[in-house]
Amino acid sequence: LREAEGESMVFDTAAGRIVESYASGTVTRRQVLEFYTSTLPQLGWRQSGKSTFQREDEILKLEFSAAAKPALTVRFALSPANAAAAR
Repeated sequence: LREAEGESMVFDTAAGRIVESYASGTVTRRQVLEFYTSTLPQLGWRQSGKSTFQREDEILKLEFSAAAKPALTVRFALSPANAAAAR
């Protein structure tokens, strides 16, 4: 995957960080999930859903779009766990 330039945003709020970033590449959704499922636990994240991970008070969600085939676009959304629960 390659990060989409100019497509990221970062906010620091009283509740915690909010980060959104996009990356695209010629990989499958399964390959991305296998990579992050095996890598993120080494960084303290635990899987809490098929494409959702939690570490301390933060939640990381991976969302997939294949609008520009054959490339897959992944949206990485990090938010405070209490904000995600409120939605």
